[in-house]
Amino acid sequence: MIKFFLEESLKGLGKWLRFIGFQVIFCKGKITDQEILKHKDCFFLITSPETASKLEKAGVKFLLLPRENLKTQLKLCINRLNLTTDLQLNICTLCGTELIPVNKEDFKDLIPEKVYRFYNEFNYCPLCQKLYWEGDHIKRLKEKFKKLIS
Repeated sequence: MIKFFLEESLKGLGKWLRFIGFQVIFCKGKITDQEILKHKDCFFLITSPETASKLEKAGVKFLLLPRENLKTQLKLCINRLNLTTDLQLNICTLCGTELIPVNKEDFKDLIPEKVYRFYNEFNYCPLCQKLYWEGDHIKRLKEKFKKLIS
């Protein structure tokens, strides 16, 4: 499974990559030689031609993407890297930790009453302590994703 290392400016793209099940690490600030060495096992997604030169010299895999066009960025990643287009929703969008299925009874205090009544399957991020469920927003998310990749 590919693990991605992204420029900080690609947070929107990183969120969608997490939705389809990929591990994503964001660089804080500029990508330095130290960051390249530390994450050389990752696939770099970048918008900077200067960084592309550094990565090429280091022999690290990367994809140079256009700036500020999420639809194009996502489509390029999917097509060039042959990525799945199935939403997995198994990774925390905030921190990138794999979610774990939990018993809703154990989290009753954290779940809004209406959500508790209508939904049975919940996933939990042990790092962020955020609870996820497949509510109505997932349908909207799937529709938005479909538009982005079409």
